[in-house]
Amino acid sequence: MERKNVTIREDQSEWVDDTGVNLSQIVQEAIDDRMEPTETELAEAYQDNAAETNTEWSDVSTEANEQLGDHPNHE
Repeated sequence: MERKNVTIREDQSEWVDDTGVNLSQIVQEAIDDRMEPTETELAEAYQDNAAETNTEWSDVSTEANEQLGDHPNHE
């Protein structure tokens, strides 16, 4: 991990000391919030969403079949 220097105001420094927060973690989270997602992160989110949607629709279909009964066969 790379180290960088960060300049903060005196009142911020006192707050960090008083609260015992991890300044590096706060800075990393703030940067993460401003960064655009990577292609891999977008692909993973898309896959997760697709899997969740598939499960939800499968559950709905099963429930509909249970309520309506089997689909009549047309021969």
